Amino acid sequence: MRILAGIFAITALLLFVRPAVGQERIRIAWAGASPANSPIWVVQEKGFLKKQGLDAEVISITASPIALQAMLAGELDVIVTSVTTLVNSRLAGADIVMIMGMVPTFVDHIITLPSITKVEQLKGKTGGVNRIGSTSDLGLRLALRKLGVDPEKEAKIITSGGNPERFAALSKGVVQFTIMPEPFVREAKSWDSKISWTSARSRSPSGGTRS
Repeated sequence: MRILAGIFAITALLLFVRPAVGQERIRIAWAGASPANSPIWVVQEKGFLKKQGLDAEVISITASPIALQAMLAGELDVIVTSVTTLVNSRLAGADIVMIMGMVPTFVDHIITLPSITKVEQLKGKTGGVNRIGSTSDLGLRLALRKLGVDPEKEAKIITSGGNPERFAALSKGVVQFTIMPEPFVREAKSWDSKISWTSARSRSPSGGTRS
């Protein structure tokens, strides 16, 4: 139901950024393969914007900070990104606005190597995120704090790329834990990876529960 509401909301709101006469298309970017981006995928697949008179080019970009930089440079008109990216950019003085929010929480899970069976074992280990400063970075740091692990002093967090790249880094032992959405969580369970924390059951963007 939330995805369906997001589809209608995106379609309606993007009508307010209809290109001026003579402009070829509106450029929209989404960052990261996450269920949170499902509405824009459906909007693109079903051609809803075209039916409303918008010639939209929907682009995939590897990380939210890169998408933001492209929009600030005038290469994009709209980006589907996280509140993290919005807040950080506003604090830095960027003149951008948020037109809607679809997912009011993190939807990712911390997954670890099978050898890590307790939260305390995350201390001293290396975790992978998309990019430092990205949504996955903030989500992982918030989750670690909720679990009693100081991400600044008791763990090392490194850039490991998008979801497929982070999953590969985890499976090869380059990192010992990371933060991922479905369907990667299900795949990790198949090789007995441990799920230390899930944000899907939290009630706020910074919440989390042990599983």
